[in-house]
Amino acid sequence: MNSETVQQEWRWCLVGNIAEEHEYGEEHIILKGNKQFRPWAKVFINLVYGGMAHEDIVVIGLPRHCSKYIEVVIRRKCVCNFRVQKVFKPAVLNKMKASKFEWWDSTDEAHDEIAGYLDWLNKSAENKK
Repeated sequence: MNSETVQQEWRWCLVGNIAEEHEYGEEHIILKGNKQFRPWAKVFINLVYGGMAHEDIVVIGLPRHCSKYIEVVIRRKCVCNFRVQKVFKPAVLNKMKASKFEWWDSTDEAHDEIAGYLDWLNKSAENKK
């Protein structure tokens, strides 16, 4: 066996869950989850669209009717329970590497940057209820 220690690759990521219910359309219809994801599905979030107060966000997650991770843009109001986590899943890490967007890395600076968004995102999610 090689004497070098094998380190598992990981990244810091902003993580959330798809909201159980949200309003849709001019008639304010209540929908469960959203078009792509079931309620409470875990999604890995990238805040690349910052110009409009992050109304739209890029997420990676398992869709309703498929077993492969997808990367899509959804409305931030469809996500709740924002938190910072380490991502170890190879399928998610591969999706992040293949993305045209830049995802956070495993540095302390990345963790601190994500943590700086948490209070604002969680308060904003509560206010939209």
